[in-house]
Amino acid sequence: MPLSWEPDFSEALKTHEVLHELVGLYFRHIHNIAHTMFHEPSFMHHMREGTASMKHVYGMCALAARFSKNPIFHDISPCSRGKVYAFQAMRLCRQCTDTPSLETIQALLLIGYFFSGEVDHQRKHIYVGLARLHAEALSLWGSATQSSSNAVIQEEYRRTCFSVRIATHWSASDMFMEPEDTCRSSEMVPEIDDVLFHTLTSAELLRKTPLAPTFRCDMWAQMARTLDIFTKINGLLRQLSRGVITLNDYCQEAPILEDRLNQWYENLPEHLTYSYDHLIFFLERHLGRTFLSMHIGYYHFRQMLFFPFLKAGVGREATTTEPKAAKCNESAATVSEILNYATSLENCELDYFIYGHIAVVSSCVHLHSLLFSDDLSELFMARQRLILNFKFLMRVKSYWPIVDSSVSRLRTFQNSCRNSMSDPFALDNWMARFLTEHSSCLAERQTHDSLSSSFGVERLSTQSAEYNAELSGVAQSSGILNSPNPGALEGSQLKEPENAWDGLSYLMNDQSITNEALADNAIDWLLKD
Repeated sequence: MPLSWEPDFSEALKTHEVLHELVGLYFRHIHNIAHTMFHEPSFMHHMREGTASMKHVYGMCALAARFSKNPIFHDISPCSRGKVYAFQAMRLCRQCTDTPSLETIQALLLIGYFFSGEVDHQRKHIYVGLARLHAEALSLWGSATQSSSNAVIQEEYRRTCFSVRIATHWSASDMFMEPEDTCRSSEMVPEIDDVLFHTLTSAELLRKTPLAPTFRCDMWAQMARTLDIFTKINGLLRQLSRGVITLNDYCQEAPILEDRLNQWYENLPEHLTYSYDHLIFFLERHLGRTFLSMHIGYYHFRQMLFFPFLKAGVGREATTTEPKAAKCNESAATVSEILNYATSLENCELDYFIYGHIAVVSSCVHLHSLLFSDDLSELFMARQRLILNFKFLMRVKSYWPIVDSSVSRLRTFQNSCRNSMSDPFALDNWMARFLTEHSSCLAERQTHDSLSSSFGVERLSTQSAEYNAELSGVAQSSGILNSPNPGALEGSQLKEPENAWDGLSYLMNDQSITNEALADNAIDWLLKD
């Protein structure tokens, strides 16, 4: 989308009513999930007054237009609606590339996030890099500590500084490189309680007595403490994939990072730990998405850390890796549970592309179980979790082009499992990039030893009618995957099932179909237009 080409920006797309609607959708679907930069009550007040920054407005609209049900977008696919707004935000940012400000940093990040969802990781890296350079030039980390009577502005500085750091780390991961942290940015974390910052006006925040630590809802501050662990996991995976360290070396380093993740979780206040009751508590305060975002990040880091311990299980002694592989499966299962909540509960949606990547990694773990496990209960649960993940992916891929790219990796991955004589879960360079790069395009994975289909014939198609009948019996006794309890919710919070789910639901309940055929058909269903 070069600036030399200007898309048609019709008057209907930029009326105050349309812009106001799209900004509202941004705060519903994007903000406090992907990043935290703005005080929503203040921004919406500026929108009503006509004084909001148009750099911000257009950047928000670029991200949020895909969610609109407004008839003016009827002939524009959800994935294409944001381009015209992104162009306008880019045009305005060009006018202040050499005058750093909080406003410009926030706008640059919004544009960077837009390009990440567009499968344009190079342009994303450029805009995130510009935001980081502007933050350094502005000494953003110091601006938040300067004396000011406006606590809201100070908190926006802190949250934007933290959002720059998040974007820098994820962008570096996409480029398969180490992040360049803004000087002292790791010291800047949100200080105001998330619930209060989300709901109270500026005046109310100034009058509010700070909460005691035991009652604080500081999810973003807690998430800040996992970012360094995430980066170290990425680095360790890169080293293993390039042969810099051996699997034995990895076995020595992984427990250290596991301990850090465990320590982070154990240090959470009790009301921030993962449970259904705590989810409902935050859902009622309009922060259910943030709660799920915090916990899906934790379990994603765990499934990444333990992913190299998955084995094909053919002629190998795996006694030392099986416990770690089990932890990978447990983490992937919890990711599926969180995605199930996000799909089933209103106001808990995680309709952001990064969760598509997380769902694909989780799905690969379940695919491993489906193709190589002999445990009937594990096979049944792998079926359910894989299909529920696919239901989530079908939803988010209708909004974000990058999710289509992520989903296509599943087919590449499955083909590798089917055709490779070597361990398909060996962490080669492709596999490490598959795990860590959420918005870059990967070439086909290359394997040294491959057969046309003998691996699939010998290992994947041995399930007999008796086997599937036995699996059916397991299905009847196992129940359903930790689904939300309808009785625990008020009527409107539980979503109605979608028609698009019917075909996949049929696959899940057809116990006569082999696991390999199920994977084939489910991925076909997911990849269809």
